[in-house]
Amino acid sequence: MEFFFEVLNHPKEAFRNRNKMAAWFLVAFTILINTVFGPLLAWFGGPFHPVPNIYWMLRTTLLGCLSYFAICAVLWVICKGFGSKTPLNVYIQTWGLTFFPTLLCSIAVAFSETFFTVFWNNSIWGMLLSIVFIGILIWKTILYVIFLREVAELKSGRMAGAFVIIGIMIIVLASFNGYIGLKTPVL
Repeated sequence: MEFFFEVLNHPKEAFRNRNKMAAWFLVAFTILINTVFGPLLAWFGGPFHPVPNIYWMLRTTLLGCLSYFAICAVLWVICKGFGSKTPLNVYIQTWGLTFFPTLLCSIAVAFSETFFTVFWNNSIWGMLLSIVFIGILIWKTILYVIFLREVAELKSGRMAGAFVIIGIMIIVLASFNGYIGLKTPVL
């Protein structure tokens, strides 16, 4: 539990310590929320949802894992182009520390899609969910910048250039994640 508090309260130290267990746990749990928990919640949550397709769950779980490795490889290649000397295995072992906001987003999406009738025509719920999702995006962006500084060891102009190019690649990979069926991108 200590490592979660470190990730939440001291992300710079978490990146420096390279807590692999926390990173892998956050990645695995985020993928499982997207690919297994979401469909099961929908199935148990309402009579109109079909029985979950086990093949689809396995396929999207595998593709979610591949998506994680793809974003790590993209981060590594672009940061290397901007002068980072950090090896690929460090990116793979530490990028998962940025997944706490992604995990919360996955949970929020799973519940709001399953129980969407609660949110219909309700301005207060819509406003609250919007605030939550915007806060999660800002939090993920802050972790992304800290990652570029602490793990990739990029500074000023190089970090800004990498930030923009990786941002474009994140949009491309997020679109691909949506195409393969991941409602919350595993990025």
